[in-house]
Amino acid sequence: MSNRVYPYYPSWDGKTTQPVTSKLVELMAKRWGTKSLGTYANRPMRSGAGLSVHASGYAADIQYKDEAQARIIWDWFLANSKALGLCELHWYAYGEYGAGYRCSRGEGKTGVKIYTADDNAGSYEGNPNWLHFEMAKQTPEAFEAAWRALPKP
Repeated sequence: MSNRVYPYYPSWDGKTTQPVTSKLVELMAKRWGTKSLGTYANRPMRSGAGLSVHASGYAADIQYKDEAQARIIWDWFLANSKALGLCELHWYAYGEYGAGYRCSRGEGKTGVKIYTADDNAGSYEGNPNWLHFEMAKQTPEAFEAAWRALPKP
């Protein structure tokens, strides 16, 4: 089985939060009581190498309550990465330098890279308590149907 192509490099200005991203924020708040820290933002990546995926409107930073909750969310999204249309997921507070999933590396845990001091995708910033999500282009209805069809964590 081939890996999915990562769709957000280079990124572009999508002008607004995409409906699937809004649905992600809504469903996570209902299930886990999480808080959105931001979705659409037309800005460069921290590295300065082009636009942030937040500019496309397909990214969201979601604050979690504690590490136990982050682990549940992380594991559930990885286990269902293809079904949910997850393209990228960063857990900044994982271990010492964070971890990141990308669909082009494979589904589930196969697609996870554990970051180091020298290789951390620019995501290590003092272990903030949020997860960064990037969702595939899909309707909010398709995303919600997939979400509801999966066993709850």
